[in-house]
Amino acid sequence: MRPAKLAGLLLAAAGLGALATWGALTFLPARDPGAVPVKPSAAFPGGKPIDAAAIQSGTLAVERMPPEITGALELHGAEIVKTAEQIATRQARIVGTCSPGSAIRVVGEDGSVVCQRLPRGVASVSAAGASARISSTGTTQGTVPGAVGRYQTSGDDDFLVVPITLPDGAVVTSLTYVYWDADEQVDGGAYLYRSDDTVVAGVTTRGAKSEVRIAETDRIDAQARRIDNSAFGYLVYMQTSSQAGAALMPIAVSVGYRLP
Repeated sequence: MRPAKLAGLLLAAAGLGALATWGALTFLPARDPGAVPVKPSAAFPGGKPIDAAAIQSGTLAVERMPPEITGALELHGAEIVKTAEQIATRQARIVGTCSPGSAIRVVGEDGSVVCQRLPRGVASVSAAGASARISSTGTTQGTVPGAVGRYQTSGDDDFLVVPITLPDGAVVTSLTYVYWDADEQVDGGAYLYRSDDTVVAGVTTRGAKSEVRIAETDRIDAQARRIDNSAFGYLVYMQTSSQAGAALMPIAVSVGYRLP
């Protein structure tokens, strides 16, 4: 090989070596000759524990977090958005009401309601919540197989009285009495009264049986069958007896009606 060509090759090799050395000095981080290399720990998702030095401005950079953490954050963020959307579109609490004889037809976004009158219906009252017609009459709540009622404990034979709410303009079509009558000597009865002392409808009991029974009628006073709440109130009367005591126990009364 010619001396000139050999000299050129040696110079080129020397240049590459210098360039490699310069690159190592420029891009490789300086290491402490006495430091012992630390292998990544398998006990942490990212291979090493996250310490304060890895946190920037109080928040760990997402690209430096382990995939398990970033995935959990993304899922949590999606749930927050979903919850916000559900809250924004939720139905407001219902604040409107419908009068007896009607039902809710439409509920507005603000909770208001549109009512629709029902063609037929039933209004019921319980004897357990009724009071004696005469204040000095003693009564108490009683329980029989299948029902709870109220019976008389002292005083002259009396009635339990309880107001009943019926739709204005409705026409009474039936009266149903649920009762317990196990007394051979005393019979009972239930009546729908108008506040002008008119009997709109009524039924009586017959015989004695130790069981809950039902008496009903569709015979209604023709002059008083239409409910007029502007002029009258309506009350249910249920007969009691101190002689019969718990053997004669009113339970409930239901009034059927239709709307014109």
